[in-house]
Amino acid sequence: MKIYLVGMPFSGKTFIGLKLAEKLSFNFIDINTEIEKEALMFIDEIYTNLGEETVKYQEKILLEKLLKEDNTVIATTCSVVEDRKNKNLIDGIVIYLTVSDQILEKRKNEGYPNFLVEKYSIEDLSKKRFLLYQNFATDIVENEEDYNKTIDQILKIVTNS
Repeated sequence: MKIYLVGMPFSGKTFIGLKLAEKLSFNFIDINTEIEKEALMFIDEIYTNLGEETVKYQEKILLEKLLKEDNTVIATTCSVVEDRKNKNLIDGIVIYLTVSDQILEKRKNEGYPNFLVEKYSIEDLSKKRFLLYQNFATDIVENEEDYNKTIDQILKIVTNS
């Protein structure tokens, strides 16, 4: 079984993914981290120096490799939904982590630099991708404040699949 987490920047894909993988005794893969390892640069540097298309290309390669994996939780890049072909490379449960724009702004201000939210506002990205995330998702889970509640909701989805 594979569980993919999709959502906006700062929606908690990596944090929830790590905790969920730990609870399930699954492997955890953060696609941003894998792209960083491959490029020997931080993701914001890749966006700045090599462009968004490089990130999207690398993600597609990683999604193809992940088809062979099992018992894995995968935190995708926030832009995975912008290429409809990626949906064919995602073979598992896809959880869309929803978070209000206000909380995303708060997390953004507390977090590390993010190229996309420097280029676009949270509100603009949210409007642009809302339907795309819903289209990719098999399930939608709110991740506002209590991450334990979020993980419990995902575990219920996983055990019913």
